[in-house]
Amino acid sequence: MFESVAKTLLKECEGRSMLMSFYIDCDRSRRSVKEISIDLKNLQKKAIEEEALFCGESDCKQYSEKITFILNRLNEELVHGGLGEAKGIACFVDLQGDYYRFVELPTPVKNQVKFSDHPFLAPLIETLCPHKLTLVAVVEARRANFFRVYASTVDKLLTLEEDVPPKVKSAGWYGLEETRIKRHVENHVKNHLKNVAATLRALYEDEDYSLILVGGNSNYALVVADLIKEIVTNIPVDVLAELGITDQPHVVVEAVTSYALKSFVVESSKLVEEIITEYEKGGLAVAGLRGVVYASNLFAVHQLLIDEYEPVAGKQCQSCGALGVDEVECPLCHGEMGEIEDLIDLLIYKTLRDNGDVLVIGGQSPLREYDGIGASLRFAV
Repeated sequence: MFESVAKTLLKECEGRSMLMSFYIDCDRSRRSVKEISIDLKNLQKKAIEEEALFCGESDCKQYSEKITFILNRLNEELVHGGLGEAKGIACFVDLQGDYYRFVELPTPVKNQVKFSDHPFLAPLIETLCPHKLTLVAVVEARRANFFRVYASTVDKLLTLEEDVPPKVKSAGWYGLEETRIKRHVENHVKNHLKNVAATLRALYEDEDYSLILVGGNSNYALVVADLIKEIVTNIPVDVLAELGITDQPHVVVEAVTSYALKSFVVESSKLVEEIITEYEKGGLAVAGLRGVVYASNLFAVHQLLIDEYEPVAGKQCQSCGALGVDEVECPLCHGEMGEIEDLIDLLIYKTLRDNGDVLVIGGQSPLREYDGIGASLRFAV
């Protein structure tokens, strides 16, 4: 789902030539609102200083006022307890228009600001990569709560309650023997768990979920997971052992986030291995900065994989826009190559613009031997 967030931002920002992208750590579990507000003030000061260099002096006052307005708006949200469970915020602002957008992030980010003719997406992608749109059920004997979770955003969808009699130890409940009481209770529980699975299926059909997780009572969660696996076969279904019985959204988010991060380590390691293997046997993959840039210029990149984002200086053709590492002459049109500060940012932007996918792992991997970057290809280059 993070791809749709990034590509939606690209579409919304298309044609806007003076964009400010900023990121702020707003993890209120580690820091006070006052400390975060101080960071916002410092970021505002830095943004106004850098904006003057990027935009020039003519509209400096107008742009400074816009920056101040946006950051004050964000500060008000924080002071009044807004922004849900977000631990980081990304914001994209058109300095020449009315457009701005806040994106809530599930993990803290480095405080930074950048001005460009396109949104700076690397930190957002790195933060959102592990997360999938997830349908969660928390199951008890009498009740089940259902949640929609994506990154730091959680919505409680509904609560299903069943009239399940409690297990009793003494015989004679309504004149029934103890064994018949237990059987009656067990039948109610079985029917309840079937209803939970049926509800999950109905909710799943309402939206394009990528994952179903079941928590709560561990025994009941196993039963529901097995039931839903029989009827939903095209996405993963798993038991979320870390999620006990709760109806608190923040507890659900924390458990789902922990699961997502652990799963992403496994998935990204597999992707890195596949790209390196495919590259080394001469297949549809490249590894290393120069090879990725070459493939990008030919619109051949299907999925760009970066182990840890760091800005790298490079070149860009002043005529056709082709990218380069250190070339003096454009490899495509032989035009003059100009200096750029962040080649990796432009590779990310170009890949998404060309309808490719981007993955930023957020840590060192075996790709480190290949400049920390690789790509699967649409066709051989």
